[in-house]
Amino acid sequence: MFIPLSILLLFGCSARINENRVAFDGFMFNSKLKVGLTKKDFEITVLRANRSLSGAKEAGRYEATIYCVNKFGTSDIAWDLDPEDVSAVTSSNSIFIKGRCRI
Repeated sequence: MFIPLSILLLFGCSARINENRVAFDGFMFNSKLKVGLTKKDFEITVLRANRSLSGAKEAGRYEATIYCVNKFGTSDIAWDLDPEDVSAVTSSNSIFIKGRCRI
C-alpha cells in the first residue's frame, strides 16, 4: 500500500513543478546561472539553444531578471554580454550571456 501511494505523490509533485516553467518560442529551456565575484555579477548559460535562438535569448533574459528581482528587488540589469548581442549558438548547442544587477 505504501509504495503505490508514494508513486502517486511523486508524480503529483513533478507535475506541479512543471507548472511553474515558462516556454519561450514554444520551447522549454534549461539554464545554468553562475554568480560572479560579487552577488550582483552573473553568467548564464542557456542549454539546447539550437531549438530556437530567439527563444533561448529570452529564456536567458528571463533567468537574469528573476535572479536580480529575487536577490536585490530590481529588474534593472547592466549587460556585459546582452542577449541581443548573441548571434549564434555555440558548438555545445548553448548560448552565454553575462551581466550585473543594478542596485
